[in-house]
Amino acid sequence: MEYGILGPLELRSAGRSVALGGERQQKLLALLLLNTGAVVTFDRLIDELWDDPPQTARRQVCNAAAAVRRVVPPDGRLITSTHGYRLDLPDGCLDADVFRARLRDAEAAVSRGKPAQAVELLQAALDLWRGPVLTGLCSASIDAAGQGLREERLQAVERLAALRLELGEVTSLLGQLAGQVAEHPLRESLRATLMRALDRAGRRGDALTVFEEGRRALAEELGADPGPELQRLHAELLRVAPAVVRRSPLPFDIPDFTGRESEVDWLVAAIETRSQTIVAIEGMGGIGKTALAVHVAHRLEDRFPDGRCYVDLRGFTAGTPPMSAGAALELLLRQIGVPAEEIPVDPDARRDLWLTEVSQRRVLVVLDNAAGANQVRPLLPGAPGAVVIVVSRCHLMSIEGAIPVSLDVLPAADAIALFRRVAGPGRADAEPAAVADVVSLCGRLPLAIRIAASRFCRRPWTVAHLADQLRDRQRRARAFTANDLSVAGVLALSYHHLAPDRQNLFRLLSLVPGADFDAHAAAAMAGVPEYDAQDVLEELVECNLLMQRTSDRYCLHDLVRDCARDLADAAESPSELDTARHRLFDYYLHLADVRGRRILPGRRDFSPDLRWPPSLPPSESEEDDIRQLRAEYKNMVAVADYASAHGWHVHAWQLPCLLMPYLARAGLRSGVLELSRNALAAAQALGDRCGESMALKNIAFALREAGRHGEVLEFLAESIAISRELGDLPAAVGGLRDLGASQVQAGMLDAAAVSFAEAVALARSINDQRAEVNSTIDLGFVDCNLGRYGEADARFRNALSMHQVAGYVGGEVVVLINIGWLAQLRGRDAEAVVALERAVRLSREIGMSRGEGISLAWLGVTYRRLGRLADAVAVGREALESARRMDLREPEGDALNGLAETYLAGGRVREAEEMWRAAEELARAGALPMVRARAYEGLAHVAAGRGEVEWARTHWERAVELYPDGAVDAENPLAHLGDADARCMRCVCGPESRLTVLREVASVG
Repeated sequence: MEYGILGPLELRSAGRSVALGGERQQKLLALLLLNTGAVVTFDRLIDELWDDPPQTARRQVCNAAAAVRRVVPPDGRLITSTHGYRLDLPDGCLDADVFRARLRDAEAAVSRGKPAQAVELLQAALDLWRGPVLTGLCSASIDAAGQGLREERLQAVERLAALRLELGEVTSLLGQLAGQVAEHPLRESLRATLMRALDRAGRRGDALTVFEEGRRALAEELGADPGPELQRLHAELLRVAPAVVRRSPLPFDIPDFTGRESEVDWLVAAIETRSQTIVAIEGMGGIGKTALAVHVAHRLEDRFPDGRCYVDLRGFTAGTPPMSAGAALELLLRQIGVPAEEIPVDPDARRDLWLTEVSQRRVLVVLDNAAGANQVRPLLPGAPGAVVIVVSRCHLMSIEGAIPVSLDVLPAADAIALFRRVAGPGRADAEPAAVADVVSLCGRLPLAIRIAASRFCRRPWTVAHLADQLRDRQRRARAFTANDLSVAGVLALSYHHLAPDRQNLFRLLSLVPGADFDAHAAAAMAGVPEYDAQDVLEELVECNLLMQRTSDRYCLHDLVRDCARDLADAAESPSELDTARHRLFDYYLHLADVRGRRILPGRRDFSPDLRWPPSLPPSESEEDDIRQLRAEYKNMVAVADYASAHGWHVHAWQLPCLLMPYLARAGLRSGVLELSRNALAAAQALGDRCGESMALKNIAFALREAGRHGEVLEFLAESIAISRELGDLPAAVGGLRDLGASQVQAGMLDAAAVSFAEAVALARSINDQRAEVNSTIDLGFVDCNLGRYGEADARFRNALSMHQVAGYVGGEVVVLINIGWLAQLRGRDAEAVVALERAVRLSREIGMSRGEGISLAWLGVTYRRLGRLADAVAVGREALESARRMDLREPEGDALNGLAETYLAGGRVREAEEMWRAAEELARAGALPMVRARAYEGLAHVAAGRGEVEWARTHWERAVELYPDGAVDAENPLAHLGDADARCMRCVCGPESRLTVLREVASVG
């Protein structure tokens, strides 16, 4: 066993993590580890474990110790004494002991004259640290021990830096030292080592700057002057003649530069391996482009002895036009040492002189804040030893041979590290969750993080208080402002360089409630053709005001959205903004209406109210419909939420009702109840009884998925009553069918039969043949559940005849699937194959993806029953692929269960178990009890095959609980619970099988 306290408490056995238990057990073990070999008394343990110890404290300590003893292996001993506990461990088991041993070995190596070996040992010691000591565990002893170990670590850091400097490691050491000094600004020995390293790198001016920063920090924090070591080093640097100090026009490499390791390493490698390089670093304002360019330039300083140049081209500077090529060339010539009087006035002559001067030199040129490629081209040296790093907010693809480096926001871990460095780790580490919130609210934008952290470290706030400020848009704008620098101001600079029509669309994009959008949505909102909107969006991407996550979808960074919204509020009237919103909301309403028609044909209960009918993206198939709804449904939900919160009642009820068929088929249950309740409130506010009826049905659907059957029946009864009151009998038929389905799920099979029969009669009375046939199929489903196979067969055959006469091929597919299932139940597998194969063929002919997927899933089951395992696997995989492609969650669950049953029959137990677990997880997330019950049956078969009798019984019992009362499906697990050697529908394989168990025969139409 290995024990770790240099970070979160960690136990590892044979390289694998070992779980200990709750916080009390962890804290007790931590206290014992901090005092290995010594008795920790009961009184001390009680004081450390409780602020206000209970009467049973001693007994609870004994219980916690017993839990610890269970994980301590034989090579370590937890010994109980009269006064407390003692933990004895073998050498090398505790990381803190290993850390100290390596420190001792390092000093021994130094005394033997082996500094390189000492460096390796010190680095190995520091590599043991995973974070603050015993992260998350607090007590007086733990805090004191942590402080002591932190001091030992800092001393090791200082010793390592000093030894590396002695060995001549200067360039690689500088960046690490700068970060450590930023984290520990009052640590004078670290600061002295950084000054020495800068001096050896020829950057004496920077070394003196580091001293001055330390002097100010000591004065502000402690009211003290630098100590003797720093003052002596400062004096030595000042005594050296100025001529030996190498000047560099590069800005100072910021000491708290954080993250971007992969970009830095890649850039350094790319520059070092090419004789001539042009690098174009691109990204939005505040993303850290200049910091990266300067950091890389400092890393490479020693490789360019003939000159390092830096020019701010002012491409995006408030109140200042971009710098001309002539002015930039003058600065470059001066920086490489050309006297002012020798620099020509004519820009072309300056360029010629620049090319001549650098033709035989190795120079590094940083061209910052470039307006575009045209501004940069005259400044490119073209010499074989020259490297140019161009920084711009615009894409610079037209610069020939340039290597593009596009910066995104910081990864979460790097964003948190940056906040810690600027704000100070002490206060930040006390609230890790709040720090994560803050960097998220900063959009992980480096500039925003720096400003927010700077404000925080100068105020007596908690990090949680800072997070609360950043959650409010107006307060966020103030929080992201420091002196004359603001995030909004930096971002707005890019906006002011756009043409008016580009500015207009950029402002309107801030109104989009969802996370992303495409050109069609942008065009609808602006009232322009799609191709015009596409051109503007692409230009905004080129300017890094928009991000493009996929080929056809765009999004705004959160802080760019804030900036655009402020600009919109200033430029447009509230009525103009509402018109743009109305256009956008109508677009989503129309899209949900049109693209949902193929999902649930024949069930359109209303037409949406559109003031601004938009054009839609093309769709050639049901698959196109699903793809578009999959891309947009989150945006539609966001629009519905906004509409509900801001009084847009029409959109607030119509959009959820139109979207519900897709949400249901895709198994997207989260938030549906709240969405539907909001729709009901909006319809009631309008006095729209049709909207009320539909919203009530949707509420009932959401409640049904949650198992709240009593409420479901009440809401559906009210919905049906409203439909009858309005004379909307087709809607009443649909409500009766929903009522019957809910009664089935509640185990009320006889009541369901009554509801479906009433739906049949009502549909017949209004001559709605399709609704009549579908309700007849529903009745057949109940008959099957009740074991009335003859009645079910008659209903299915009658429905098949009616659909064939009407020429409704989709309905024919539905009935054929039901006939196939019924044939399975009666042991007529050959008949089932004929029906299901025909259903697959017809589905493919008419492009009915849902019918194809369900037919394939149950055809696979039939093939498995017949012993045709290869065919069963093939069609099962097709069924699974089809269901996933079309967002069909229940058919996906059926396909997973059916394929798993085939794998088990073929002896592929591991694959079968994985699929059943996937089916169970999908069913749990999507509230699909029948799918989940079948998955439990499969897991029970696996457990039984392994001889795990109790686990098998548990899973079969879970399946029985999930099936509706009276459902014949429950006979599968009940058969096994009654007879260990029983065979059921799920586990038979071969032509001799005759099954007596029903699978749900649900209508897909």
